[in-house]
Amino acid sequence: MTDEASAELERRLRAGDELVLTDILRTHGPPVRAVLKRRFGSTLDDSDWEDVLAVALFRVWQARDRFDPLKASLRVWFFRIAENAARDVLKVGWQKARLLEVGVEPIALAEVAAFRHLDLPLPTETLISSESLQAALALLPEAQRQIVMADAQSRDGIVPSEQLGAELGLPPGTVRVYRKRALDRLRRELSET
Repeated sequence: MTDEASAELERRLRAGDELVLTDILRTHGPPVRAVLKRRFGSTLDDSDWEDVLAVALFRVWQARDRFDPLKASLRVWFFRIAENAARDVLKVGWQKARLLEVGVEPIALAEVAAFRHLDLPLPTETLISSESLQAALALLPEAQRQIVMADAQSRDGIVPSEQLGAELGLPPGTVRVYRKRALDRLRRELSET
């Protein structure tokens, strides 16, 4: 890939052009995948490597504002993110890695977070709309919201602080403090509605 073409991909990523993800995968995916397969051996099969690259692309898109071409090229940055995604998969497995993904399902979130984690009355006694819950979640800082969402999606009701800390780049103690602050704020906000 020429320097001009690489610079164009970097510019499009920083500009927020979603279509650049296809071009990043097409140009940088095969060499990154080949290096990762050599580095990690045969512990993952071909479909797993596709999933690793998909997770890496998702993380690239989420962190596009932090990309700095002066620190590393887009190819190197994408490789590092894919390498970390592969390590996460190998460390915790796909099932646990998927529990760390943050998605918003308003009904499931309302049922799980509001009634199990927040010790609020059951829906028959008090109705909490998903809009109220979404609004309360929007007031939380990003790290706190991610912790609450991961807990809400966990089958056990809470993701270990060490696991979330590794995913979010925070010490486990900070995860515990953020979790408590987030739940306290959600309780306050939802009790006022």
